[in-house]
Amino acid sequence: MSAGRGAGGIWAVVPVKPFGLAKQRLAPALGAEARARLARAMLEDVLAALRQAREHADALAGTLIVSAEPATEELARVFGAERLAETEATGLNAALERAAQYLVRRGAAGLLVLPGDLPGLSGAEVARLIGAHPAGRAVSLVAAHDGQGTNALLATPPDAVRFHFGPGSLAAHRAAAREAGVAAFVHEAGALPGIGFDVDAPDDLARLGGLPASGRTRAVLAGAAPPGGE
Repeated sequence: MSAGRGAGGIWAVVPVKPFGLAKQRLAPALGAEARARLARAMLEDVLAALRQAREHADALAGTLIVSAEPATEELARVFGAERLAETEATGLNAALERAAQYLVRRGAAGLLVLPGDLPGLSGAEVARLIGAHPAGRAVSLVAAHDGQGTNALLATPPDAVRFHFGPGSLAAHRAAAREAGVAAFVHEAGALPGIGFDVDAPDDLARLGGLPASGRTRAVLAGAAPPGGE
């Protein structure tokens, strides 16, 4: 299906934790400041890919950042996105429910939830995912590389299902789709590797060496300090 331009198309929604609270599970490998820099760099790479999807693939109507992190206001301007500000970090699923209702009021056709820690994301993969999504009420899910989590959720309309991000979210989202009477289509991580690979644990850092050298994530990781080294 074609999203088209304008508010009535599909919007990417990127929920962002305050950088100082992000990526706590990487603490054995990276110090606090390095984790914050890495979280921002990965988000910048995600926003750059979404800008490419909007400008070149015409796959998205817009990008909406949902965050209490003050720096995302500047990043929204730089990458041509919008920001739905939170006064505090209310939790991922609550933030997404708020974003879905906001987009329903805007008349959006759907939303595509993508976390900010997909440094291998490309505009081409975003376009492929949207292009494979069927018309009408439906949900497309992309599994995380562990096969348990959800690295992308495309819903038409934006409030087609409730959000259940967290441990075991892929099974929870499939159950939510059944409960809502919505068709669910699952893509394995290997089919869309840029979407399927997120960075959560220290072991994931080794895979970042395969990212394009031009990306912000590679550059920041090269100068990242270990725990206690800052």
